[in-house]
Amino acid sequence: CSVAHAQLHGSAKSNKARASAEKKAKSLHTKEQKALRSQSRAAKESLKTAGDYIKEAQAAVNKYIRARDSSKPCISCGNLPAQKFGGTMDAGHYRSHGAAGHLRFNTFNIHSQCVRCNRYKSGNAVDYRLELINRIGVHLVDRLEADNEPKRFTINYLKRVKKIFNKRAKHVERIKLALN
Repeated sequence: CSVAHAQLHGSAKSNKARASAEKKAKSLHTKEQKALRSQSRAAKESLKTAGDYIKEAQAAVNKYIRARDSSKPCISCGNLPAQKFGGTMDAGHYRSHGAAGHLRFNTFNIHSQCVRCNRYKSGNAVDYRLELINRIGVHLVDRLEADNEPKRFTINYLKRVKKIFNKRAKHVERIKLALN
């Protein structure tokens, strides 16, 4: 062994030690960042109101309905508009969630509807009802129309609705991708 060889061996050892120390520091930094993100997420969650949870759950249900009915025409007018930026199909409610809030997450009450019918023709309810009878049957339509019992949605229920319908939407999208 020569002095030069000893210096090389020593510097290689110190480089390994330095790299190991940097790796540990980076790991600690990553863990700290993860803890900060977790705290931030929990703080945001604690500031949410019941209305925020309702909006999130409704968005998840609407996403599922649009995925489920993506190949179906508008329930009111029968048109299947060409897709464009911003979307051309809404998840339209037969009984609006303003008039029947307890049915806002009922999948028999929500179907794909073109933007024109849903937003500009106030849901086009007469034609909606006619096609709804064809799709789900007169018995279920009568049940929707007769259901007037108000319901209170708890935060836990709304979280569960969001989780379930996000999973369903992903599942339907995967199936449709597999078929194409």
